[in-house]
Amino acid sequence: MTSSSCVTGIAAILAGEHDGVPPEVNVPALASAAVEQGVDGLLWQRLEGGGAQHGLRELLYPGVRAAVTREIFVQRELQAVCTALQRACVPALVTKGAALAYTVYPEPWLRPRLDTDLFVRAADLEAVTVVLEALGYARSAAISTGEHVSHQRAFDRVDSSGMHYVLDVHWKLANPQVLAEALAFDTLWPESQSVPAIGARVPSTVASLALACVHRLAHHQGHERLVWLYDMVLLARQLDSAGWQTLTDLAERQGIAAVCLDGLRVARLMGLDLPHDVEQRLAAAAPRERSRVYVVRRVTRHDVLLSDLAHLGTWRARLRLLREHVFPPSAFMRQRYGSSSRWPLPALYLHRFVTGAARWSRS
Repeated sequence: MTSSSCVTGIAAILAGEHDGVPPEVNVPALASAAVEQGVDGLLWQRLEGGGAQHGLRELLYPGVRAAVTREIFVQRELQAVCTALQRACVPALVTKGAALAYTVYPEPWLRPRLDTDLFVRAADLEAVTVVLEALGYARSAAISTGEHVSHQRAFDRVDSSGMHYVLDVHWKLANPQVLAEALAFDTLWPESQSVPAIGARVPSTVASLALACVHRLAHHQGHERLVWLYDMVLLARQLDSAGWQTLTDLAERQGIAAVCLDGLRVARLMGLDLPHDVEQRLAAAAPRERSRVYVVRRVTRHDVLLSDLAHLGTWRARLRLLREHVFPPSAFMRQRYGSSSRWPLPALYLHRFVTGAARWSRS
């Protein structure tokens, strides 16, 4: 059983096309694919009975048990973070996987995630940093940040039990300039919804669906995972005709109709029901959009850079973007190269420039 056939089989089960696992399948391969695709918990929950189902559920159960246990800690940690931000009067939205875990999934542990994404205004970034540091978080150097090259900061901490928590704080939800402003904080905040289980606010269902489509291509083009498509399915099931109208209006207004349409069409694999009139409206708006490039072909790093340079309005901003690519923060360089000393930094930057130029020329 090939990897692609495993993924197709899992998608069919989760979409309700198959009642169970055929007895002739390679059960270990199917279990491995489910974990890789982020849907092992969903598959475990869907399957019941004996035969191949029983063997597959046994293989998946240790991961399910670990996910349930981890979620207890993660929920408590998220409550503490959100409470601290509220006390500091810092508006923040929990987004992406963590938001969906507590809104559209039947149980939060069914939505695996390595970190929690927070969305804030750029003006509140320093205030958020103060709050997180007071809670014991340290800023991670794993991500190269800047005014244009990346719009997030990573923080992490390890508690007394050894549990590791990672927070990604975003002031824009996508790095490519052509998509960075599509879903701004002040666009999402007025329609956000409260989630008492974590004491947080999250984007509306419509905004979360648009964000799922944008994130899929802006950061993971060419790397599909079933869990991202299943996110879209669960969100789409929450929409009535008025909700679909709101999504279409938002996509047209923000120039992401093509990106949304592509995600919704692909999510049909998992059982998403896309209304015909919505598909027609999005398809009609798509050809006029600059972000459509992410749909019509595979975008390389070279393409992204050229698009970013064209999208930035001034030469000063363009030069800053180039400088941020060539000379990322020194802490990022030391972590990337495993160097704890400051003296080799010039050599490390030179090595980055030479090897990076070679990769770019090959691409």
